[in-house]
Amino acid sequence: MNIRAAAVAALSLAAMSLAVPSANAAPGCGGYWNDATYAYYTHCGPTSVLIDVDVAWGADFTRCVGPNSTTNIGLWPRTRNAWYVRPC
Repeated sequence: MNIRAAAVAALSLAAMSLAVPSANAAPGCGGYWNDATYAYYTHCGPTSVLIDVDVAWGADFTRCVGPNSTTNIGLWPRTRNAWYVRPC
């Protein structure tokens, strides 16, 4: 293997290690996450916000979550995602 091919391979592996963490990563400040049993939405802002919750095998729904809170939004993997819509 020549030096150029080795460098390209090394850069490709390094780039793959920078991928976005999975949805069940430890909760950070804000957003959807799960613990492989339940799904949660963490909101770190100072005001309440409306979130849209994506549900598999059922109707999606919206919910107002309070400031600086972590809210259980359902069972995982049935609850697939949630995102900010607007203030509430």
